[in-house]
Amino acid sequence: MKTGIFLPYNNFMKEQLERILIEANQIRDRIKNSHELEDFRVKFLGRKGILKDCLDKIVEFEEEERKNLGKYLNFIKNEVEKIVEDLEIKFKEIKTTKFDFRHPGKKPLIGNLHLISISFEKIKKIFMGLGFSVADSSEIVNEYECFDSLNIPSSHPARDLQDTLWVDSSNSRLKNNLLFRTQTSAHQVKFMKENKPPFRIIIPGKVFRQEATDRSHDFEFHQLEGLAVAENANLTELKGIFEKFFSEFFEEKLKVRFRPGYFPFVEPGLEVDLGCLFCAGKGCLTCKNSGFIEVAGAGMVHPVVLENGGINSKENYGYAFGFGLNRIIMLKYKIDDIRLFHSSDLRFIKQFN
Repeated sequence: MKTGIFLPYNNFMKEQLERILIEANQIRDRIKNSHELEDFRVKFLGRKGILKDCLDKIVEFEEEERKNLGKYLNFIKNEVEKIVEDLEIKFKEIKTTKFDFRHPGKKPLIGNLHLISISFEKIKKIFMGLGFSVADSSEIVNEYECFDSLNIPSSHPARDLQDTLWVDSSNSRLKNNLLFRTQTSAHQVKFMKENKPPFRIIIPGKVFRQEATDRSHDFEFHQLEGLAVAENANLTELKGIFEKFFSEFFEEKLKVRFRPGYFPFVEPGLEVDLGCLFCAGKGCLTCKNSGFIEVAGAGMVHPVVLENGGINSKENYGYAFGFGLNRIIMLKYKIDDIRLFHSSDLRFIKQFN
């Protein structure tokens, strides 16, 4: 049977609970880390803590007093628990935002040169060593530059919409039937008009054709044009240029073969074949057992083109050539899909740096 508790002792218990809350608030301001916070929690809220001890005493009171003190004890307990919760959040935020100066920093992402840029620098260096200079060019030209000046007849299929990307001419400020160049040859005549022979130049850049995209074709790719004009320019010199360039670019001695071909802006026109890099000329599926791979088109500049460039075709000769940069890069690095050059996959881009 419970013994009666006098009112003065009841007041003493309430004052004791108030002192517990005051002490908790004082200690809270001195807690510096999660370890000290755990000690605080155990002291006030643990199984053998101060509030548990008070609860054991309160159960000895009469029912009415027990209810009143019990409510006040719960209030004190809630206040202490709130202190613990607030400090747990505080220390968690500090832990996540704290900077450790001894910890190694994250390696920053650094951009990489694209394989086309890397290859072009190498190609430019090779051709400059052969006496060529690099000419500037524009990706948008007019119909005369791309076709008429190069002796390409008006009925030529290359002028059809399915091959050529034309600029919308509904704007009255746009004249001369502008288009995205289909070949870097479009700059030959303009350069000849602005420069006197002798000269050797290369014109690299993007070209555009309205083609379906697959592993070996794209509507946008890179091409390199070569042009040399002088009194004694000839096919022997042209073949020597090819042999020297391909051997240095592929870093091995390779055979070069000329075959007859047709291009309106050269006469005679030539198809240029390179000794197969995969079978060393023995014959394989890649070269269709011929021992050679077609890599370029070339020839002696047509007299009409020379005259269109303001050069006397009876006093000077010229040779020109063009090849797809993407194609020879794919051959060198054994890349089997031209679409990878437009890929955003860093694994492809970084492996060549």
